[in-house]
Amino acid sequence: MSTGMVATLRRLWTFAVPHLPLLMVGGLCMLVLGLTTGAFAWLMGPALSWLLSGGTTGLSLATRLIPWLTPERAAWALPVAVIAVGVLKGLAYLGQFYFAGRFGQETAASIRRALFGRLLTLTPGQRASQQSGDLLGRFSSDVATIELAAHTAVAAYIRDSIQVVVLVMVAFALDWRVAGLAFLAGPLAIWPVMRVTRSLLSRVREGQASLGDMAGRFQEGMSGLRTLQAFGAEDVELERFNAHAREHLRASTRVAWMRGVVPGLMEIAAAAGLGAGLTWAIRDGGASPEALVSVLTAVVLAWQPVKELGRVSQFVIQAAGAGERVFAILDLPPPVDAGPKTPFTVQREIAFEDVHFAYGPEQKALEGVTLTLPVGQVTALVGESGGGKSTLTRLLLRFAEPTAGRILLDGVPSGELPLATLRGQFALVTQEPLLFAMSARDNLLLVKPDASKQELEEAARIAGAHAFLEALPQGYDTLLGERGVMLSGGQRQRLCLARAVLSGAPVLLLDEATSNLDATSERQVLEALGRVLMGRTALIIAHRLVTVRGADTIHVLEAGRIIESGSHASLLEQGGAYARTWALQAATEQAA
Repeated sequence: MSTGMVATLRRLWTFAVPHLPLLMVGGLCMLVLGLTTGAFAWLMGPALSWLLSGGTTGLSLATRLIPWLTPERAAWALPVAVIAVGVLKGLAYLGQFYFAGRFGQETAASIRRALFGRLLTLTPGQRASQQSGDLLGRFSSDVATIELAAHTAVAAYIRDSIQVVVLVMVAFALDWRVAGLAFLAGPLAIWPVMRVTRSLLSRVREGQASLGDMAGRFQEGMSGLRTLQAFGAEDVELERFNAHAREHLRASTRVAWMRGVVPGLMEIAAAAGLGAGLTWAIRDGGASPEALVSVLTAVVLAWQPVKELGRVSQFVIQAAGAGERVFAILDLPPPVDAGPKTPFTVQREIAFEDVHFAYGPEQKALEGVTLTLPVGQVTALVGESGGGKSTLTRLLLRFAEPTAGRILLDGVPSGELPLATLRGQFALVTQEPLLFAMSARDNLLLVKPDASKQELEEAARIAGAHAFLEALPQGYDTLLGERGVMLSGGQRQRLCLARAVLSGAPVLLLDEATSNLDATSERQVLEALGRVLMGRTALIIAHRLVTVRGADTIHVLEAGRIIESGSHASLLEQGGAYARTWALQAATEQAA
């Protein structure tokens, strides 16, 4: 094994350690399984010899350990012993299967919890660098691969090692020469098996990466299905998917071929060892028939777990490859030091002091922005797309950090506040009303799980959502479908506003909250906004100026700089960029 593979397996083992009691119980079952397998092999010689002789001979091996086993007693004792051993072996197998399975499932659940928790902390930039389909593949198929190894490989290493040790001991105790020759081929097969195993790891990595690419292509195709159909681009997209599918097929074929090599080598080694043992027994003739049968039974039974160990080693290799992909996400650097949530509520103002930000060397978004958001007032940011408006909300929520300058909440730099404390100051409503595939009530309770029915309905009334929510088939308990598909655009946005109100956050952030709505829905949302913003601190980002004309202060951003500030009336009097945009939008609406 390579150093990297060993390190990955050690890290995976840390997720399994809390669940070791399950494995220990399973290990006891495996010990019983190994001992009963050895007993079964030992019984075969006396039983077969006794049967072939008509019950008169063949008990010498048995009577060495069981003196009272006379031919008369053997008529019932041997069958009962075989059946008893078989029942005990079956129960032990069932127990080890259950507890080893639970061990694998609990380990996989721990990994999924850690992975999902890490995904929830990704910044938008980190998230944008990952394909949704590939992330889903890491969460599902890669973790499933690790679960299979935890369930199958770990259990097999313990169970089969115990069985091999017991059966080898039985075989050597009965005839060490035949047993030695029969098992000699095992060590000789180790070197070629290790060579194949090393090559298999790189092939597994290729296969899992290609599967992630294919899943990403599938997810993109499904999310953009309407666009593809509208432009008749289905064949083009299908060919792109087929290219990924062909690459995955090639990688999977290579993996399948190499996975078949290890069992094949072990099968050859087993046949060679058994043949050598038989040859010696025939030529030497020193062993009794019943001892020889027991020895060969032990050898045959021992080679099966040996071959199984070679087979399940491939699961470990696949788990190592899957673990590398999982840890690639878990090891992404956290954007900030989150820290525990502390009591804090902004009381006076939020201030941007000479804030600069760039997405890259040639992508400057903000250049020296200085402005204040007084508590209890509505502040608006307007301007053309790309002017830097939404970037300010990203910086407020610390989805990104300023390249220069600072953001203060009542004089405290935002970076000095724990992330949970900082984000607890804001309730965000974006232009894309994001609802989850659950009931309207659960969507609301997402931000305040302990909210009472009265609190929930009051927030919905303020946002103008109570009436249509009550009119749904099951009222607030109606399932809304994926992204709230059961509701219209305006209804979805008002429900998001209600959620923001229910959160109780001191500051509302409304990022283009009406930009995707038709005129009727926009009017309904604006009416709701009038109630929501009454007496609240808010930052409204908008392209359409009708949304912000009631704001206390309006800042006009252009190319990352504030070029005008004032109230709606004062900006119109200035006759600058704001006034021109207002006149243009008004003329456009009249023409429509």
